[in-house]
Amino acid sequence: MKRTSLRRTFSSSARTFWALMAVMAAGYFLLSDLMGGTLWQHQPWDSYTLQTWNWLHGRTYIAEPEKYEYLELAIYEGRYYVSFPPLPSVALLPFVALWGLDTPNNILIAYYGLLSAALAFAIMRARGRSPRNAAFWALVCVWGSNMLWMTTNGGVWFQAQALNMVMCLAAVLCAIRGKKAASTTFLALAVGCRPLSAIFLPIFALLFAWNEREKHGGFLKSCLAQWKCVIGPILIGACYMAYNYARFGDPLQFGHDYLPEFMRAEHGQFHISYLWPNLKQLLFTPVTISGGRLSFPLFQGFMFFVADPIFIIWAVRCAVNVGKKGVSAEGLGLGLGMLLMLLATCMHRTLGSWQFGARYTCDMIPFAYMYLADRGRKRPASWELALGGMAVAFNAYGVMYMYLYG
Repeated sequence: MKRTSLRRTFSSSARTFWALMAVMAAGYFLLSDLMGGTLWQHQPWDSYTLQTWNWLHGRTYIAEPEKYEYLELAIYEGRYYVSFPPLPSVALLPFVALWGLDTPNNILIAYYGLLSAALAFAIMRARGRSPRNAAFWALVCVWGSNMLWMTTNGGVWFQAQALNMVMCLAAVLCAIRGKKAASTTFLALAVGCRPLSAIFLPIFALLFAWNEREKHGGFLKSCLAQWKCVIGPILIGACYMAYNYARFGDPLQFGHDYLPEFMRAEHGQFHISYLWPNLKQLLFTPVTISGGRLSFPLFQGFMFFVADPIFIIWAVRCAVNVGKKGVSAEGLGLGLGMLLMLLATCMHRTLGSWQFGARYTCDMIPFAYMYLADRGRKRPASWELALGGMAVAFNAYGVMYMYLYG
Protein backbone atom coordinates (compact mmCIF):
# COMPACT_ATOMS: atom_id res chain seq x y z
CA MET A 1 0.00 0.00 0.00
CA LYS A 2 2.84 2.38 0.85
CA ARG A 3 4.54 1.80 -2.49
CA THR A 4 1.28 2.39 -4.34
CA SER A 5 0.71 5.59 -2.37
CA LEU A 6 4.23 6.84 -3.12
CA ARG A 7 3.80 6.07 -6.82
CA ARG A 8 0.50 7.93 -6.92
CA THR A 9 2.02 10.93 -5.13
CA PHE A 10 5.01 11.00 -7.44
CA SER A 11 2.79 10.60 -10.48
CA SER A 12 0.51 13.40 -9.31
CA SER A 13 3.49 15.66 -8.57
CA ALA A 14 5.09 14.95 -11.95
CA ARG A 15 1.84 15.54 -13.83
CA THR A 16 1.22 18.83 -12.05
CA PHE A 17 4.79 19.97 -12.57
CA TRP A 18 4.76 19.27 -16.31
CA ALA A 19 1.33 20.87 -16.62
CA LEU A 20 2.78 23.98 -14.96
CA MET A 21 5.72 23.98 -17.37
CA ALA A 22 3.40 23.52 -20.36
CA VAL A 23 1.10 26.36 -19.29
CA MET A 24 4.02 28.70 -18.77
CA ALA A 25 5.74 27.74 -22.02
CA ALA A 26 2.46 28.32 -23.88
CA GLY A 27 2.06 31.63 -22.07
CA TYR A 28 5.49 32.83 -23.16
CA PHE A 29 4.74 31.78 -26.72
CA LEU A 30 1.38 33.56 -26.80
CA LEU A 31 2.80 36.76 -25.30
CA SER A 32 5.62 36.60 -27.83
CA ASP A 33 3.11 36.14 -30.64
CA LEU A 34 1.18 39.23 -29.53
CA MET A 35 4.47 41.14 -29.54
CA GLY A 36 5.32 40.09 -33.08
CA GLY A 37 7.16 36.82 -32.56
CA THR A 38 9.85 38.26 -30.29
CA LEU A 39 10.57 34.90 -28.67
CA TRP A 40 12.75 33.92 -31.64
CA GLN A 41 14.59 37.22 -31.85
CA HIS A 42 17.76 38.70 -30.42
CA GLN A 43 17.21 41.64 -28.08
CA PRO A 44 19.94 44.16 -29.06
CA TRP A 45 20.06 45.74 -25.59
CA ASP A 46 22.26 42.86 -24.52
CA SER A 47 25.77 43.69 -23.35
CA TYR A 48 26.21 40.11 -22.12
CA THR A 49 26.13 38.55 -25.58
CA LEU A 50 28.60 41.20 -26.73
CA GLN A 51 30.92 40.48 -23.80
CA THR A 52 30.78 36.74 -24.39
CA TRP A 53 31.52 37.21 -28.09
CA ASN A 54 34.58 39.28 -27.19
CA TRP A 55 35.71 36.64 -24.69
CA LEU A 56 35.59 34.02 -27.43
CA HIS A 57 37.85 36.30 -29.47
CA GLY A 58 40.36 36.67 -26.63
CA ARG A 59 39.33 40.10 -25.29
CA THR A 60 38.09 41.32 -21.91
CA TYR A 61 37.17 44.69 -23.45
CA ILE A 62 34.68 45.55 -26.20
CA ALA A 63 36.05 45.90 -29.70
CA GLU A 64 34.57 48.54 -32.05
CA PRO A 65 32.61 50.29 -29.27
CA GLU A 66 31.36 52.96 -31.68
CA LYS A 67 28.87 50.37 -32.95
CA TYR A 68 27.31 50.04 -29.50
CA GLU A 69 26.84 53.61 -28.31
CA TYR A 70 23.30 52.73 -27.19
CA LEU A 71 24.62 50.26 -24.57
CA GLU A 72 25.72 51.07 -21.03
CA LEU A 73 29.47 50.55 -21.32
CA ALA A 74 32.15 51.53 -18.82
CA ILE A 75 35.11 53.56 -20.06
CA TYR A 76 38.50 52.91 -18.47
CA GLU A 77 41.88 54.04 -19.82
CA GLY A 78 40.46 54.51 -23.31
CA ARG A 79 38.81 51.09 -23.57
CA TYR A 80 35.17 50.09 -23.23
CA TYR A 81 33.96 47.34 -20.94
CA VAL A 82 30.71 45.70 -19.87
CA SER A 83 30.16 46.93 -16.33
CA PHE A 84 27.65 44.33 -15.20
CA PRO A 85 28.80 41.32 -13.11
CA PRO A 86 29.86 38.52 -15.45
CA LEU A 87 27.90 35.35 -14.61
CA PRO A 88 25.20 35.78 -17.31
CA SER A 89 27.99 36.05 -19.90
CA VAL A 90 29.38 32.74 -18.64
CA ALA A 91 25.94 31.15 -19.06
CA LEU A 92 25.84 32.48 -22.64
CA LEU A 93 29.10 30.84 -23.74
CA PRO A 94 27.60 27.79 -25.53
CA PHE A 95 24.86 29.90 -27.13
CA VAL A 96 27.17 32.60 -28.44
CA ALA A 97 29.54 29.91 -29.69
CA LEU A 98 26.64 28.63 -31.84
CA TRP A 99 24.78 31.81 -32.81
CA GLY A 100 27.32 34.58 -32.30
CA LEU A 101 25.97 38.09 -31.83
CA ASP A 102 22.51 36.98 -32.99
CA THR A 103 21.96 34.69 -30.01
CA PRO A 104 18.18 34.43 -29.39
CA ASN A 105 18.34 35.79 -25.84
CA ASN A 106 14.56 36.17 -25.58
CA ILE A 107 14.25 32.38 -25.59
CA LEU A 108 17.03 32.09 -23.02
CA ILE A 109 15.39 34.46 -20.58
CA ALA A 110 12.03 32.71 -20.95
CA TYR A 111 13.91 29.53 -20.02
CA TYR A 112 15.17 31.30 -16.90
CA GLY A 113 11.53 32.01 -16.08
CA LEU A 114 10.61 28.34 -16.48
CA LEU A 115 13.62 27.25 -14.43
CA SER A 116 12.72 29.69 -11.65
CA ALA A 117 9.19 28.27 -11.53
CA ALA A 118 10.54 24.71 -11.47
CA LEU A 119 12.74 25.56 -8.48
CA ALA A 120 9.89 27.38 -6.74
CA PHE A 121 7.68 24.31 -7.27
CA ALA A 122 10.41 22.05 -5.84
CA ILE A 123 10.82 24.29 -2.79
CA MET A 124 7.16 24.02 -1.85
CA ARG A 125 7.11 20.28 -2.51
CA ALA A 126 10.18 19.87 -0.27
CA ARG A 127 8.17 21.55 2.49
CA GLY A 128 5.25 19.18 2.07
CA ARG A 129 2.90 21.28 -0.02
CA SER A 130 0.55 19.45 -2.36
CA PRO A 131 1.43 19.54 -6.08
CA ARG A 132 -1.43 21.95 -6.82
CA ASN A 133 -0.48 24.31 -4.02
CA ALA A 134 3.17 24.16 -5.06
CA ALA A 135 2.17 25.06 -8.63
CA PHE A 136 0.11 27.99 -7.37
CA TRP A 137 2.99 29.41 -5.33
CA ALA A 138 5.44 28.90 -8.21
CA LEU A 139 3.16 30.94 -10.49
CA VAL A 140 2.85 33.69 -7.88
CA CYS A 141 6.62 33.76 -7.42
CA VAL A 142 7.46 34.14 -11.12
CA TRP A 143 4.38 35.30 -13.02
CA GLY A 144 2.74 37.16 -10.14
CA SER A 145 5.69 39.53 -10.03
CA ASN A 146 7.75 41.78 -12.29
CA MET A 147 9.65 38.66 -13.35
CA LEU A 148 6.89 37.97 -15.87
CA TRP A 149 7.66 41.18 -17.73
CA MET A 150 11.41 40.77 -17.38
CA THR A 151 11.40 37.19 -18.69
CA THR A 152 9.87 38.33 -21.98
CA ASN A 153 12.82 40.60 -22.80
CA GLY A 154 16.42 39.42 -23.15
CA GLY A 155 17.95 42.81 -22.34
CA VAL A 156 21.10 42.92 -20.23
CA TRP A 157 19.38 44.16 -17.05
CA PHE A 158 16.72 41.47 -17.15
CA GLN A 159 19.14 38.63 -17.84
CA ALA A 160 21.01 39.60 -14.69
CA GLN A 161 17.88 39.66 -12.55
CA ALA A 162 16.35 36.52 -14.03
CA LEU A 163 19.53 34.46 -13.58
CA ASN A 164 19.88 35.90 -10.06
CA MET A 165 16.37 34.63 -9.34
CA VAL A 166 17.39 31.15 -10.55
CA MET A 167 20.53 31.10 -8.40
CA CYS A 168 18.81 32.41 -5.27
CA LEU A 169 15.92 29.95 -5.57
CA ALA A 170 18.46 27.15 -6.07
CA ALA A 171 20.20 28.35 -2.88
CA VAL A 172 16.88 28.26 -1.00
CA LEU A 173 16.08 24.76 -2.27
CA CYS A 174 19.52 23.47 -1.25
CA ALA A 175 19.17 25.07 2.18
CA ILE A 176 15.80 23.40 2.72
CA ARG A 177 17.25 20.04 1.66
CA GLY A 178 20.19 20.42 4.03
CA LYS A 179 22.81 20.93 1.32
CA LYS A 180 24.45 23.87 3.03
CA ALA A 181 27.65 24.15 0.99
CA ALA A 182 25.68 23.98 -2.27
CA SER A 183 23.32 26.67 -0.95
CA THR A 184 26.08 29.19 -0.23
CA THR A 185 27.76 28.33 -3.53
CA PHE A 186 24.60 29.23 -5.42
CA LEU A 187 24.39 32.48 -3.46
CA ALA A 188 27.97 33.27 -4.45
CA LEU A 189 27.04 32.65 -8.08
CA ALA A 190 24.08 35.00 -7.62
CA VAL A 191 26.52 37.75 -6.62
CA GLY A 192 27.86 37.48 -10.17
CA CYS A 193 24.42 38.61 -11.34
CA ARG A 194 23.31 41.01 -8.62
CA PRO A 195 26.02 41.95 -6.09
CA LEU A 196 23.56 42.77 -3.29
CA SER A 197 22.75 39.05 -3.07
CA ALA A 198 25.97 38.87 -1.04
CA ILE A 199 23.95 40.17 1.92
CA PHE A 200 22.42 36.72 2.35
CA LEU A 201 25.70 34.78 2.39
CA PRO A 202 26.48 35.47 6.06
CA ILE A 203 22.80 35.28 6.96
CA PHE A 204 22.44 31.78 5.54
CA ALA A 205 25.69 30.64 7.18
CA LEU A 206 24.57 31.99 10.56
CA LEU A 207 21.15 30.37 10.23
CA PHE A 208 22.81 27.03 9.44
CA ALA A 209 24.98 27.44 12.53
CA TRP A 210 22.01 28.43 14.71
CA ASN A 211 19.98 25.43 13.63
CA GLU A 212 22.86 23.07 14.51
CA ARG A 213 24.02 24.72 17.72
CA GLU A 214 22.89 21.82 19.94
CA LYS A 215 24.53 19.28 17.66
CA HIS A 216 27.90 21.03 17.89
CA GLY A 217 27.75 22.04 21.54
CA GLY A 218 27.03 25.74 21.20
CA PHE A 219 26.57 28.48 18.65
CA LEU A 220 30.25 29.49 18.31
CA LYS A 221 31.36 25.90 17.75
CA SER A 222 28.52 25.48 15.30
CA CYS A 223 29.75 28.55 13.38
CA LEU A 224 33.19 26.99 13.03
CA ALA A 225 31.61 23.74 11.87
CA GLN A 226 30.14 25.52 8.84
CA TRP A 227 33.59 25.83 7.20
CA LYS A 228 32.48 23.89 4.14
CA CYS A 229 29.97 26.65 3.41
CA VAL A 230 32.74 29.15 2.70
CA ILE A 231 34.76 27.09 0.21
CA GLY A 232 32.48 27.67 -2.80
CA PRO A 233 32.03 31.41 -2.12
CA ILE A 234 35.79 31.89 -1.66
CA LEU A 235 36.62 30.18 -4.95
CA ILE A 236 33.87 31.95 -6.88
CA GLY A 237 34.71 35.28 -5.25
CA ALA A 238 38.35 34.81 -6.22
CA CYS A 239 37.29 34.36 -9.86
CA TYR A 240 35.23 37.56 -9.76
CA MET A 241 38.08 39.50 -8.17
CA ALA A 242 40.66 38.19 -10.64
CA TYR A 243 38.44 39.22 -13.55
CA ASN A 244 37.87 42.66 -12.04
CA TYR A 245 41.57 43.14 -11.38
CA ALA A 246 42.48 42.10 -14.92
CA ARG A 247 40.21 44.80 -16.32
CA PHE A 248 40.30 47.64 -13.81
CA GLY A 249 43.20 46.93 -11.48
CA ASP A 250 40.70 46.70 -8.59
CA PRO A 251 39.40 43.31 -7.38
CA LEU A 252 36.17 44.86 -6.07
CA GLN A 253 35.33 46.91 -9.17
CA PHE A 254 32.90 45.37 -11.65
CA GLY A 255 33.03 48.61 -13.64
CA HIS A 256 29.83 50.47 -12.81
CA ASP A 257 31.81 53.34 -11.29
CA TYR A 258 33.25 53.96 -14.77
CA LEU A 259 29.90 54.32 -16.47
CA PRO A 260 29.56 57.89 -17.82
CA GLU A 261 26.23 58.21 -15.98
CA PHE A 262 27.83 57.65 -12.58
CA MET A 263 31.04 59.49 -13.37
CA ARG A 264 28.95 62.61 -14.03
CA ALA A 265 26.86 62.18 -10.87
CA GLU A 266 27.83 64.43 -7.97
CA HIS A 267 27.55 61.60 -5.44
CA GLY A 268 28.51 58.68 -7.67
CA GLN A 269 26.71 55.34 -7.86
CA PHE A 270 25.81 54.80 -4.18
CA HIS A 271 25.17 57.53 -1.62
CA ILE A 272 23.06 58.03 1.48
CA SER A 273 21.44 61.11 -0.11
CA TYR A 274 19.59 58.82 -2.54
CA LEU A 275 18.01 56.77 0.25
CA TRP A 276 14.88 58.73 1.23
CA PRO A 277 13.79 59.85 -2.28
CA ASN A 278 14.12 56.29 -3.58
CA LEU A 279 12.49 54.73 -0.54
CA LYS A 280 9.59 57.16 -0.86
CA GLN A 281 9.28 56.18 -4.53
CA LEU A 282 9.03 52.49 -3.71
CA LEU A 283 6.75 52.83 -0.71
CA PHE A 284 4.35 55.63 -1.60
CA THR A 285 4.15 56.12 -5.39
CA PRO A 286 0.74 54.66 -6.25
CA VAL A 287 -1.02 53.23 -9.26
CA THR A 288 -4.08 55.42 -9.84
CA ILE A 289 -7.08 55.52 -12.17
CA SER A 290 -7.38 58.62 -14.33
CA GLY A 291 -9.99 59.04 -17.03
CA GLY A 292 -11.00 55.42 -16.70
CA ARG A 293 -7.42 54.19 -17.28
CA LEU A 294 -4.61 53.09 -15.03
CA SER A 295 -1.92 55.69 -14.46
CA PHE A 296 1.58 54.94 -13.13
CA PRO A 297 5.16 56.08 -13.72
CA LEU A 298 7.31 54.18 -16.20
CA PHE A 299 10.52 55.63 -14.75
CA GLN A 300 11.89 54.61 -11.34
CA GLY A 301 8.89 52.43 -10.55
CA PHE A 302 5.92 52.55 -8.17
CA MET A 303 4.91 50.88 -4.88
CA PHE A 304 6.77 47.61 -5.08
CA PHE A 305 4.10 45.48 -3.38
CA VAL A 306 1.51 46.37 -6.03
CA ALA A 307 3.24 44.51 -8.85
CA ASP A 308 4.87 42.04 -6.42
CA PRO A 309 2.09 41.28 -3.90
CA ILE A 310 3.97 38.24 -2.63
CA PHE A 311 5.43 40.80 -0.21
CA ILE A 312 1.93 41.54 1.09
CA ILE A 313 1.38 37.81 1.70
CA TRP A 314 4.81 37.58 3.36
CA ALA A 315 4.09 40.58 5.63
CA VAL A 316 0.70 39.22 6.71
CA ARG A 317 2.16 35.79 7.37
CA CYS A 318 5.00 37.33 9.42
CA ALA A 319 2.51 39.31 11.51
CA VAL A 320 0.29 36.28 12.13
CA ASN A 321 3.24 34.06 13.04
CA VAL A 322 4.75 36.62 15.40
CA GLY A 323 1.39 36.95 17.15
CA LYS A 324 0.90 33.19 17.50
CA LYS A 325 4.40 31.72 17.71
CA GLY A 326 6.79 34.57 18.33
CA VAL A 327 9.82 35.54 16.25
CA SER A 328 11.79 32.70 14.65
CA ALA A 329 15.52 32.89 13.93
CA GLU A 330 14.85 32.23 10.25
CA GLY A 331 12.16 34.89 10.03
CA LEU A 332 14.40 37.41 11.78
CA GLY A 333 17.40 36.61 9.57
CA LEU A 334 15.50 36.68 6.30
CA GLY A 335 13.59 39.81 7.27
CA LEU A 336 16.81 41.59 8.24
CA GLY A 337 18.45 40.56 4.97
CA MET A 338 15.50 41.85 2.95
CA LEU A 339 15.51 45.14 4.86
CA LEU A 340 19.23 45.61 4.26
CA MET A 341 18.80 44.79 0.58
CA LEU A 342 15.93 47.28 0.25
CA LEU A 343 17.91 50.04 1.96
CA ALA A 344 21.05 49.33 -0.08
CA THR A 345 18.95 49.33 -3.25
CA CYS A 346 17.52 52.71 -2.34
CA MET A 347 21.01 54.11 -1.86
CA HIS A 348 21.67 53.46 -5.56
CA ARG A 349 21.37 56.46 -7.85
CA THR A 350 18.57 54.86 -9.90
CA LEU A 351 15.85 52.32 -9.20
CA GLY A 352 16.03 50.61 -12.57
CA SER A 353 14.88 53.54 -14.71
CA TRP A 354 12.45 52.40 -17.45
CA GLN A 355 10.30 49.59 -16.11
CA PHE A 356 6.92 48.22 -15.10
CA GLY A 357 6.60 48.01 -11.33
CA ALA A 358 9.72 48.07 -9.17
CA ARG A 359 12.01 45.51 -10.71
CA TYR A 360 14.95 45.79 -8.28
CA THR A 361 12.77 44.53 -5.44
CA CYS A 362 12.34 41.22 -7.27
CA ASP A 363 15.78 40.34 -5.89
CA MET A 364 14.13 39.90 -2.47
CA ILE A 365 11.41 37.52 -3.66
CA PRO A 366 13.34 34.24 -3.18
CA PHE A 367 13.86 35.03 0.50
CA ALA A 368 10.25 36.04 1.13
CA TYR A 369 9.35 32.83 -0.68
CA MET A 370 11.65 30.81 1.59
CA TYR A 371 9.80 32.15 4.62
CA LEU A 372 6.42 31.32 3.10
CA ALA A 373 7.62 27.78 2.34
CA ASP A 374 8.71 27.24 5.94
CA ARG A 375 6.19 29.30 7.90
CA GLY A 376 3.27 29.85 5.54
CA ARG A 377 -0.04 27.98 5.44
CA LYS A 378 -0.07 24.43 4.12
CA ARG A 379 -2.95 25.47 1.89
CA PRO A 380 -3.23 29.04 0.59
CA ALA A 381 -6.08 31.05 2.08
CA SER A 382 -8.86 32.31 -0.16
CA TRP A 383 -7.50 35.86 -0.08
CA GLU A 384 -4.04 34.56 -1.03
CA LEU A 385 -5.53 32.71 -4.00
CA ALA A 386 -7.39 35.85 -5.08
CA LEU A 387 -4.37 38.10 -4.64
CA GLY A 388 -2.13 35.67 -6.48
CA GLY A 389 -4.53 35.47 -9.41
CA MET A 390 -4.79 39.25 -9.60
CA ALA A 391 -1.00 39.52 -9.46
CA VAL A 392 -0.59 37.26 -12.50
CA ALA A 393 -3.27 39.19 -14.41
CA PHE A 394 -1.74 42.58 -13.50
CA ASN A 395 1.76 41.54 -14.55
CA ALA A 396 0.47 40.04 -17.82
CA TYR A 397 -1.16 43.42 -18.42
CA GLY A 398 2.22 44.99 -17.66
CA VAL A 399 3.93 42.93 -20.36
CA MET A 400 1.55 44.16 -23.04
CA TYR A 401 1.45 47.71 -21.71
CA MET A 402 5.24 47.99 -21.90
CA TYR A 403 5.22 46.58 -25.43
CA LEU A 404 2.43 48.83 -26.69
CA TYR A 405 3.03 52.05 -24.80
CA GLY A 406 6.33 51.75 -22.88
